[in-house]
Amino acid sequence: MFRTLQCCVLGLLLGASVAAESALRFCHEDQDSYPWVMSDGSGLNKELLDLVQQQLGLQFTYVAVPWKRCLAGLQHGLYDGAFAASFKPERQRMGRYPLDAEGRPDTLRRLHSSRYTLYRRAGSAVSWDGRRFSHLNGRVGSLSGFSIRDLLLAHGLEVDESSRDPLALLQMLEHGRIEAAALQTQRGDFVLQANPQLAQSIEKLPQLLEEKPYYLMLSNALLAHEPDLAERIWAEVQRQRESAAYQERRDAYLAKP
Repeated sequence: MFRTLQCCVLGLLLGASVAAESALRFCHEDQDSYPWVMSDGSGLNKELLDLVQQQLGLQFTYVAVPWKRCLAGLQHGLYDGAFAASFKPERQRMGRYPLDAEGRPDTLRRLHSSRYTLYRRAGSAVSWDGRRFSHLNGRVGSLSGFSIRDLLLAHGLEVDESSRDPLALLQMLEHGRIEAAALQTQRGDFVLQANPQLAQSIEKLPQLLEEKPYYLMLSNALLAHEPDLAERIWAEVQRQRESAAYQERRDAYLAKP
């Protein structure tokens, strides 16, 4: 009887240990980023990660914070992962990306891809032909901490990163505080659809600025202590992103009014 009780207690302790090890904290931006992460707790990134945790028997918890704070927290070990991050070389000191055999970011294991577009005031002559900007004499707005800033600076543009809110950024454009705004296309379009009066004074240029893959970054500590787990998570991201279950969830989410 006593031996049986010992075995039960040991089993409960081991189970608790496994559960503790499998509970991972992931941070993400605290602003709406349609359709990937929304402030109401929905979003396609979470749909995908929920499928990943179910398949691997893990538990993910999500923390919404400003994006710069999310990356800083990842670097200092407050979070096990951060999403969704495009690749920037300097971010590699903050955490890890899934890499291919040649040590480059593995686009097959991305969470998603997003496009960036330039928005201008209706009737403005500001333009972008895919290689050069023209008639752009003032500042271009970009959300604080976002990688599109690098492309704008590379073209010698002055970048305003004073806002974390895409609605506020487009309102800055409407009121003439900036000459153009560089936003993820689906995100910018979502804001304009939700604000029809604002949409009457803003127009989107047809030529894309850039398209980028976005990843789940994992912490340096996780890679150091459980590298196999990290690889399993990234591999499962790819499998689930390509799965029929995720495609069904994606189609249903995008079909919502």
